Amino acid sequence: MSALFPSLDESRAFFDEVELVPKTYSARGIRSLAGSEGGDVGESDLLMGSDSPTVVGFADNVSEEKRQAAADSIHFSERYANTYSNIKANPVEWHEKYSEAMRQCGWTLINSKYEEHVNKQVNVTMDSIVLDIIKAVAGRNAPAMLSLLGGAFDKVKSDDGLVTLFDRNSKNGKSADFRIVPCLESAKGTAITAYLAVDCELKTEEGGAWFWKWKMSEARIKKVATMVELNMRMHERNRDMIYETLDISSEEFFKGVKLK
Repeated sequence: MSALFPSLDESRAFFDEVELVPKTYSARGIRSLAGSEGGDVGESDLLMGSDSPTVVGFADNVSEEKRQAAADSIHFSERYANTYSNIKANPVEWHEKYSEAMRQCGWTLINSKYEEHVNKQVNVTMDSIVLDIIKAVAGRNAPAMLSLLGGAFDKVKSDDGLVTLFDRNSKNGKSADFRIVPCLESAKGTAITAYLAVDCELKTEEGGAWFWKWKMSEARIKKVATMVELNMRMHERNRDMIYETLDISSEEFFKGVKLK
């Protein structure tokens, strides 16, 4: 297997062996979010997992074709990582599985960063923690990604239905995990994204939507971010294999949201 792209035979062997845990789609609370429906994922500015703690944000210049490619890749990669690893037991291994799945979907690694620490600040917000690690991994793309995420977070915070959906999917008692994926398109037309996975254990946490407004005595946080870029030709080569492996569409896996 090459450092950048798997050969067609290697991809065929990879997808032939994949057996994803079946996904039972539930529309509970999803289709009732008034004013937020964005239709097909290719027409949406923001995607939120219908039953998973994932948020994908698209810059204005990302084409519909590349939005669909990103949504399908992230959908498959999350399902693959959840099938073959456990993010709670081994977040690094989970991220490696996710990265390999993204590679098979046509994405190549640019940069990666892993951090594990204990935060004892009071009134810290998770969105600030997310922005810090994205800034560290995104390089020259950091200003655009931070601006994109700021707009996406503002949209979610302003919609009680979206806040409820994210809270329900990301938090279980004192344990929480989520994925944040901002996606840009370069001046040369290449889709670039940083996918960030965070797992945390909270102590004496209280108040509001946990991601944006909370108080705590301690948070143990594990987070890993990886910058990748899309080779659209390879994605198109493997698209049928991706679709044959998935049992639901990305339109079911995600809820599409318009930011404007």
